Amino acid sequence: MKAAEKEAHDAHFTVDKQNIALWPREPPPKQALSLHPRKPLTIRVVLICLSLVVVASIVLQAILYPWFMGTISDVNTNAQMLKSRVDNMSTLGSEIEKNSGSVKVAGVQIQMVNASLDNVHSQVLILKTSVEKANAQIQSLRKTWEEVDHLNAKIPELKRDLDKASALNAMVRALQSRLDSINKLLRRQSDILQMVSQGWKFFRENFYYFSHISKTWYSAEQFCMSKDSHLTSVTSRDEQEFLYKGAGGLPNWIGLTKAGSEGKWYWVDDTPFNKESVRFWLPGEPNNVGNSEHCASIKVSSLQSWNDDSCDNKLLFICKQPYIQSEP
Repeated sequence: MKAAEKEAHDAHFTVDKQNIALWPREPPPKQALSLHPRKPLTIRVVLICLSLVVVASIVLQAILYPWFMGTISDVNTNAQMLKSRVDNMSTLGSEIEKNSGSVKVAGVQIQMVNASLDNVHSQVLILKTSVEKANAQIQSLRKTWEEVDHLNAKIPELKRDLDKASALNAMVRALQSRLDSINKLLRRQSDILQMVSQGWKFFRENFYYFSHISKTWYSAEQFCMSKDSHLTSVTSRDEQEFLYKGAGGLPNWIGLTKAGSEGKWYWVDDTPFNKESVRFWLPGEPNNVGNSEHCASIKVSSLQSWNDDSCDNKLLFICKQPYIQSEP
């Protein structure tokens, strides 16, 4: 055995960039027997252990290197992400600084909104008070409406009474109208009787006064004016007939005159003198004898009875006054 062990070759290894080679050492050349004795066996064991440690470290390095490099890559990626986040935080910081003014403005606006809300709250309280008052008024109106319903129930009866009252009122108005008519008639009769008692005659809404003394035409007109009248005018056949019959065939001044020889005939009470009136002249009149006959009179008892005469002659005369009803 010892001879065999002595004949066994020693192990040899090399390390080249993670490649490990282990092979038997070539037998040394035969030399002459060394004068020194062989290395101890312990040294060989130590060398083998060291070789194994180196090999193990290289193997671990080969196994762990990819994981370590991946971890480093992940760390770099995380570092880049952290850097971008820091940049984003810087940007956000600047934006926060920019928006701080807006926040202040918003704070002022919030204060204004709070003030407005306070105002709205006060208005709400006012409205609440108004609503309470309105509710009270509604209750009052409901009571009033109940009273109205009660009155509505009485409306048919009131309507019947109103119809009766309307009928009575119509009768009263009719009676009042009749009384007014009677009063007017009585006043008219009273006015007429009063004038008649003073010597006037009534015909077709006019009073006529037939004088009993003679006067010149101008004096007769003055007398009529003192009685709120004028010498009479003639506007119709009926009036002409009434006048000549009242004169009784005696000459009487009437209110027809003219200004000078070439003047036109006219009525002193401003009644229009129309062409139809010429039919009441006596045949051949007016003839203006002596260029001095400027006043007219009723001379005879007929429709054609007018005569022109001198205004200075004294004749009976007829005054005319329109009837005006006296005030009650």
